[in-house]
Amino acid sequence: MATVMLSKPCAVLLGNASTRRSPLAFSSGSSTRALRAVAPRPAPAGPTSSGRAVALVVRASNEEKQVVYNKEFGYSRKDVILIGVGLIALGYALYYGLQAGGMEPGMAGNWVQLIIFMGICVGWVSTYIFRVATKQMTYVKQLEQYEEAVMRKRVEEMTEAELEQLATEVDTDKQRKSAARGGAPQQ
Repeated sequence: MATVMLSKPCAVLLGNASTRRSPLAFSSGSSTRALRAVAPRPAPAGPTSSGRAVALVVRASNEEKQVVYNKEFGYSRKDVILIGVGLIALGYALYYGLQAGGMEPGMAGNWVQLIIFMGICVGWVSTYIFRVATKQMTYVKQLEQYEEAVMRKRVEEMTEAELEQLATEVDTDKQRKSAARGGAPQQ
């Protein structure tokens, strides 16, 4: 990959009126070009200013990636609006229902606030506990995806002889395990 050092004004890179020049590294690859510029950050007013540098990384790709949207309930704007409208409607229904049952408006409002607040808190905490119990947390999913990608890459890099050796080892292990359980060898 070839890297060329150019000099461009910071105003072009950061959109300010500075006339300073900064080094610009331009790398061209097979399908991705990377542009990295390092320019001084404008110093904030006051005695605590520091001379840190800002790194601006811009990537342009010829390949378009398909965006996958989550279709489950609660992950779109429409769903969030529906949930909010539903909670407000529930609050009004509880408020006027308690008043119809003979409760004073002030006490009805207090009870509605308590019920809605506790319902939201208990509901949210229970979803967290459910995700922890079923190991559906973001970190666990990311770790599983990473491990799967690493294994896929290792298999892709293996030669035919290594793949055949791995297949025979797996078959041997299966036969050994089935023999240990007292069953017939699997084929």
